Amino acid sequence: MSDYQDSLLPIFIEETEEGLALIHKLLSAWEDDAIDADILEDARRAAHTIKGTAGLVKRTRSSDTAKSLENFLDHFNDSGLSLSESDVQQVRQWYEKLQELLDCAKRGTPEPEEQEFGEFTEGANSLIEDQGSDLINDFALPFMMKLHQATEDEQEAVKPVCCRFYLGGRQYFIAVEHVLEISESLPITYLPYGPNYIVGLINQRGNVIPVIDLSALEQRDVVLPKNFFLVIAGQESDQVAFISDTLPNLNLKTAGHEIDVVAFIDEHRVKVS
Repeated sequence: MSDYQDSLLPIFIEETEEGLALIHKLLSAWEDDAIDADILEDARRAAHTIKGTAGLVKRTRSSDTAKSLENFLDHFNDSGLSLSESDVQQVRQWYEKLQELLDCAKRGTPEPEEQEFGEFTEGANSLIEDQGSDLINDFALPFMMKLHQATEDEQEAVKPVCCRFYLGGRQYFIAVEHVLEISESLPITYLPYGPNYIVGLINQRGNVIPVIDLSALEQRDVVLPKNFFLVIAGQESDQVAFISDTLPNLNLKTAGHEIDVVAFIDEHRVKVS
């Protein structure tokens, strides 16, 4: 495993422990005859998260096991069927396998070879190739943000320092401490009589945030794509969302045009009260 993947391992362990607690909750609820749709969905999402984060740190057996569990629980979500005793026994087997594999990660030892651990059909490498940007959206970005928020004991050399994104062929970057969220395009409310570089406003969990078209501010003739990404940045109640026409990424090196978010908000008076 590379130094970079080594640095992610503690976060993988934390994520997996949280996910296994939700899967165990499903098993306990079945014993108490108290399974509901929320408990089932929480367990399915937990398996989904373990599958992806395991893929990022190349824990192939963990990824494959979690994928089998996720697919199994998907069937019950789609059909509305209840779990039988044999179904729960199957879930318990996957749960126990994941516990064993988690113990390997905690000890810092490699996972058992496939023939030692059972038959699985797809590895983490194929998972990354098949899911592409979905893997990035679901796992890589939240994972990297969590790494950024990790304790000083984590390796400083692999912490991201900025978020880089593009609009109309021009690259920008924002210091990672000012990046709050990366989102796919959201419904925008048009802002009449506003400057042309403010496309409109979004409501993100109760926060009203202006959406910025940097190309318009720079007087570049760029047609915004129908589907885009938003880099939401700022501090406390002063936030802005910058449009990106490609998937933004957290990076170890700065490149492109720097955006000082605090200065930008003050200079362009985009505070929303």
